[in-house]
Amino acid sequence: MTMVETARGTLHEWQRDHMGHINVRAYMEFLEEACWQFYSMLGLTPSLLRSGAVHLAAVQQNISYRKELYPGDTIVVRTGVLEMREKVLRFRHELINTETGDVCSVCEFTVVCLNPVTRKSQPFPPEVVARAGELKLPAMH
Repeated sequence: MTMVETARGTLHEWQRDHMGHINVRAYMEFLEEACWQFYSMLGLTPSLLRSGAVHLAAVQQNISYRKELYPGDTIVVRTGVLEMREKVLRFRHELINTETGDVCSVCEFTVVCLNPVTRKSQPFPPEVVARAGELKLPAMH
């Protein structure tokens, strides 16, 4: 399976840091936006999360910065599933410069499905597991 587009945007002057390139916060804002789009694609929609049936907890994020970005650059985030276990989902975002095609940042997220009442992990809904399986990336070596 190929990665799916989960965010798209343009970087702005106000996101520039003291060294002249885009700051870390801006990368994370795009990756966060991509998370919510991706969750919805998996069936973890805003209405489901608001209903109290399930909650999500981000438990780990590993990010690498590969290329600098500058104001005016346009980006796209693509996302795919690395691993789907009963209660744990691992996925990968790639933040790409749309002009050059360069992968500027890669972030791997680990989230756990929570029971909102007990605050303990619980299995993901079956339809989420099925959809995640459809978006599973080939094993990376």
